Amino acid sequence: MLEKKSLSYFQGQLSAFGVSGASSPKAHLVLGSGFGRAIDNLADWQVLGSISFAEVPGLSAATVVDHAGEFRLLRHRRQPELTVVAQVGRLHGFEGHSARAVVAPVMLSRLSGVRHFILTNAVGGLDLRMKVGDVMMISDHINWTGSNPLIGKNPVAPNGKEIGPRFPDMGDLYSREWRHKLRPALEAQGLKVHEGCYLGLLGPSYETHAEIQMFAQLRAGAVGMSTVWEAIALKHSGARILGLSMITNMGAGITAETINHEELLKQCRNSASQAVQGIFKFIEANLT
Repeated sequence: MLEKKSLSYFQGQLSAFGVSGASSPKAHLVLGSGFGRAIDNLADWQVLGSISFAEVPGLSAATVVDHAGEFRLLRHRRQPELTVVAQVGRLHGFEGHSARAVVAPVMLSRLSGVRHFILTNAVGGLDLRMKVGDVMMISDHINWTGSNPLIGKNPVAPNGKEIGPRFPDMGDLYSREWRHKLRPALEAQGLKVHEGCYLGLLGPSYETHAEIQMFAQLRAGAVGMSTVWEAIALKHSGARILGLSMITNMGAGITAETINHEELLKQCRNSASQAVQGIFKFIEANLT
């Protein structure tokens, strides 16, 4: 899944920034569309440095607007052993990448020993109880992309060992216990919090009205173009996962509005800062 030189370079950079040993990252946070700028306002966290996707051998640069394509290494100012990898932006299948290429950034951290992962994204809501600016904790997902990062030979680490079982169980994919603990941290930031099933599509076209009607009948709570491959690969590896979606619009046809990507980013940024503050409060309380 990952070349040895990719992992060696990434781990070397972690060490160079002092994020290793007792200070190894406690969590890896993926900041999806609209979330990236929110980590600029974390008063209790110091940015130690950054690693761009493009400088890691074998890793592709991100090309989507608002996806910087870099890892930022953060350390808590009062708890110096508490460090986090914040992945600003991600790769997508609709950019032409394979499922395994898309999951490579999170797997760099996983194979470096990180066990806890929080995946964020911007979505179209399908549940009429949801409003733009609300957040949905992902309780489960439907992979509608037509692909899977485990297709082919069972993924192995650079040392040749299988990363996980050939047929991994996907039960409790998004930790129920963690959702219970994350909710009050988000609500304390003034956010309206829902739980629901995320339906992942390949994209890049938005959904037709007929597709949205079908997905709603499947009881999906929201729809997006990321996350499911990362979650599958991480679960296969034995990681613990949380997923959080920002409702930036209602699914196509639910309202009369036309979907526009730039407008979605603006909507997401309005609430993303609150969500990221809540996530880091959760990390401080549960991963020290």
